[in-house]
Amino acid sequence: MPTLTTAQVIDRFNRVFTEHDAESLPELIGTDCVMEAIQPAPDGARTEGRDACLAFWRALAADHTTRFEPEDVTVAGERATIRWRYHFGDGPAGSVRGVTLLRVSDGVIVEALAYSKTGDVPLAAETAGTREVLDRYNDAFRLHDPGLLTDLIADDCVIEDSGPAPDGVRREGGEACLARWSELAGNRALRFTPERAEIHGDLAVQPWVLTWGDGDEDRLRGVNLLRIRGGRIVEARGYVKAS
Repeated sequence: MPTLTTAQVIDRFNRVFTEHDAESLPELIGTDCVMEAIQPAPDGARTEGRDACLAFWRALAADHTTRFEPEDVTVAGERATIRWRYHFGDGPAGSVRGVTLLRVSDGVIVEALAYSKTGDVPLAAETAGTREVLDRYNDAFRLHDPGLLTDLIADDCVIEDSGPAPDGVRREGGEACLARWSELAGNRALRFTPERAEIHGDLAVQPWVLTWGDGDEDRLRGVNLLRIRGGRIVEARGYVKAS
């Protein structure tokens, strides 16, 4: 099968969003793809790797409440520039204009750097989705109900446990992550108490207290950093106070 030209890749990439066709994305994204989102300032959230970029763009493409409008496309060799307008509501205040600078190599996108006009794009739906997933995740441990974890974990999810030092046990893949969390959630000897969480786009910062007895020595404080994209957890890293 002949390698797609830069122009062909960019045309198909644009149609993913104009037609909400997320299923066409995998063949367009390179293994080492790097993406920088338009926010937050000053650098924009950076996403590295094919699976992570796919998860981010799939969530955007699947959102039928928004509309992507390419305004101008320029292609020069392996480089392409897309000027666009992103509609997320009604009227002039319900859209933002921006530009994405892309690089294509061997028929796939390997870099995409996005910028917009001054001002944040209201991503309330995305933030609400992150919060909703986090709340359900916490409830699974708080209520000892592993069933709440169903459909919350991405196929390429990665967990880094809080121990042992220096790196913590690493688990890769949805099945391995689900098995680990189901084991913990089902353990009624543990009492999990989430503290006030912070949401930063697709990143949830969740402090917690874990208790297994009545004494001061029977509890542990820690924090989970969870990356949530497309309504599913793709990454979770745990840290605790040192003993």
